[in-house]
Amino acid sequence: MKKVFLLSIVLVFILHTACKSKKKSNSSSPVVTTETVIGKYKGKISHAYKETGCAAVIVIQDGSERPIQLIPKDPLPEKFNKDGLLINFNYRTLKMKNPEGCNSGIPAEITEISLFK
Repeated sequence: MKKVFLLSIVLVFILHTACKSKKKSNSSSPVVTTETVIGKYKGKISHAYKETGCAAVIVIQDGSERPIQLIPKDPLPEKFNKDGLLINFNYRTLKMKNPEGCNSGIPAEITEISLFK
């Protein structure tokens, strides 16, 4: 009786450990969050929504159907606020309402702006 009981416990233990699935770690792919995006990006200044009261947006073409449109939290410096100008910049998306007249785009803090080279 003891042998049967001991054998069944060992069998249950072996089956339990054999049936566990191991999680594979894919360390080569970076973790992406929607809250914070930091990096050097290329974008184009657009005044397409100026009639509705939106000063300027930055359009990032990332190869997808719909480009990313960023609404700068602070006004762009005068030398960069030209329609069609290509720039390099960093950005961080913000959790805030879109400014009046800016119905399309994501509010963002724009830093390290330079002319595209």
